[in-house]
Amino acid sequence: MQNLMFMFVLLLMPFFFAEAVLGSGKLHGPVRITSATLGYDLQYWIYLPEKFSKPLPELYITDGQAYLNSGGMVAVLDDEIQQGNITPIAAIFVDSRNPDELTETRRNSEFMCNADYAKFFIGELMPQISNRWTGADASTRRGVMGVSFGGINSACFGVMMPGVFQLLIMHSPASSEHLDVVNSLYRAKPRNPSAIFISHGGRRDNDAAARRFTQTLEEKGYPLRYLTNNGGHDWENWRPLLDDSLHAFAGLRAEDQIK
Repeated sequence: MQNLMFMFVLLLMPFFFAEAVLGSGKLHGPVRITSATLGYDLQYWIYLPEKFSKPLPELYITDGQAYLNSGGMVAVLDDEIQQGNITPIAAIFVDSRNPDELTETRRNSEFMCNADYAKFFIGELMPQISNRWTGADASTRRGVMGVSFGGINSACFGVMMPGVFQLLIMHSPASSEHLDVVNSLYRAKPRNPSAIFISHGGRRDNDAAARRFTQTLEEKGYPLRYLTNNGGHDWENWRPLLDDSLHAFAGLRAEDQIK
């Protein structure tokens, strides 16, 4: 029995050693927040790097549970920070599910330019994040990221809250019909002070509507990082682009191109 226990400890040692050597950030949560604006509770997780100083840049991620579970986002953040590819940031993973009934999704009601959802972010969630975790102020760099319908939400936040988020990240914004609505909004409104990262796959990933939207962004003079591939509307497409998204958050800024 003693020999078995010794072997078990030996097997575990590489894992403990690797964690000690590499270092890693910490994911806090889930943290519940009650929204007076929306009239219900939500939850989020927040990633904080191993070492950082305040104020800390904030990247807000809708469908946060999917970026954590399917995207493996914490490992990507750790790796990019440890490699020195990005400076330390806070990543806030906002759950799109009912925290009391995780099979119930709210994304269909929250993500399509919902004014109350925007008010929740700017009036309730963001002040809590800044006061409790990051020490951020009005000059702190912030971004918002989403996939599919969450990408539509990123686009909506750009026109609904101009200047609040310096970078809007959209992975395969969908559906085509919603993307055409957002495209019309961007055509009708003056350019807002945000840079934009947008990616999409091929025919199975709303590529025609995404290209129309991207053309509008180019015509408006938005600083733009635009990536395409032949992938589908799934995490096999999105997961390899997470590091590119973080690089854009670190370096793509609204003042890069003024037209």
